[in-house]
Amino acid sequence: MGKKAWVIPVAVLGAIVALGLIFVWWWFPRAWKKGDKDDMVERNELAGPAREAQRQHNRDIIERYTRALAIERGEIVENGVDSGTQPPPPPAYDHKTGTEAQVAENR
Repeated sequence: MGKKAWVIPVAVLGAIVALGLIFVWWWFPRAWKKGDKDDMVERNELAGPAREAQRQHNRDIIERYTRALAIERGEIVENGVDSGTQPPPPPAYDHKTGTEAQVAENR
């Protein structure tokens, strides 16, 4: 029989793949558990009034961001800078035809 020149490279590649699979199988659950543990510790650091204050701060940031986006799009914003000065914008999605409406005209 002839010499099989491809056997050694295939065996080496197979060994590398097998070792990689074993490493990931060993490493991934430990990294996942560590991440979960760190998340739980971080979540439990704030309790009571401090946690509620952080939540309120996060809500305020989200509200300011959504208000700025609405003003940028030209929408009416309640208690905002331009409340009631502009008509409502056209819908971005036409439910009758099922297609997107042309909203680039306003920009």
